[in-house]
Amino acid sequence: MKQLFSICGIVLMLLATNNLQAQKEGEFHLDQVYALGANGTVHLVSSDADVRITGTDRSDVHVKIDRFEQVNGIRSGRRRFSVEVEEKGGDLFIEERRSGSVSFSMGSFRTEYEIVIEMPSNGSLRVRGEDDDYIIKSIHGAISISSEDGDIDIYDTKSSNIDVRLEDGDLRLAGGTGRFYANSEDGDLDIRNAAFTELEIVIEDGNVSLETTLADNGVYDIRSDDANIEFTVLSGGGKFLISKDDGRVNSGMGFTVQEETDNRVLLSLPGGSADVEIRINDGRVRLDTKVR
Repeated sequence: MKQLFSICGIVLMLLATNNLQAQKEGEFHLDQVYALGANGTVHLVSSDADVRITGTDRSDVHVKIDRFEQVNGIRSGRRRFSVEVEEKGGDLFIEERRSGSVSFSMGSFRTEYEIVIEMPSNGSLRVRGEDDDYIIKSIHGAISISSEDGDIDIYDTKSSNIDVRLEDGDLRLAGGTGRFYANSEDGDLDIRNAAFTELEIVIEDGNVSLETTLADNGVYDIRSDDANIEFTVLSGGGKFLISKDDGRVNSGMGFTVQEETDNRVLLSLPGGSADVEIRINDGRVRLDTKVR
């Protein structure tokens, strides 16, 4: 009983201090339109948000941000949140700012955070995030995304320069031409209806499902430690060199095995002169074709 009274006394003392404050909710809202230069780039830095970016026929950028934090309890200290938006050199920079800290908390906490951006479809996009999930649609300029933890969905894009770097999360991509680069530590890559002329994928642990046309003299390079790779050729052809330590290679109709050893398989597919190289340590490689 004495121990119970002691605990209660400590809690009452904490409640009496000036540093302890009860917070029920904190909100941030932004709904503004900003200028963007011709072929300008939208730069976004955020964390823990649901992000939707859509390309439209507009010439400016509409940014809508809603963040709601509900605290059912008490906590010591204060976190401050804001978003800075700057028009500079024809580009638009959107970056969240956080300051302050919480040293003591008791109760339950809930945060809803959504970023919605409408921008010109021919504009470019450069994103850096942590624990964000992205849905990006109809952006045809250059796309660069660096994400520590979160899923990325890119749809209906004609971008000729896509660069994605993921630590932990999945990428789903529909479309894309020209150059594609992806680096993933732990996650799956699902790429459909692409027409890449240059491709480089580096993945440590995850699966790759790729559909693309092959360009004459195009270079396609996939490196993996532990992954299953499905490579589907939509049109074109070339040479396929598969290097493996401990893995299996299967191929569909149209492929011809030119050379095979325990650690190396060389195949050819008529219809073009692309150069495809896949290197895996442990996993499975499946090559196939698909008639459009």
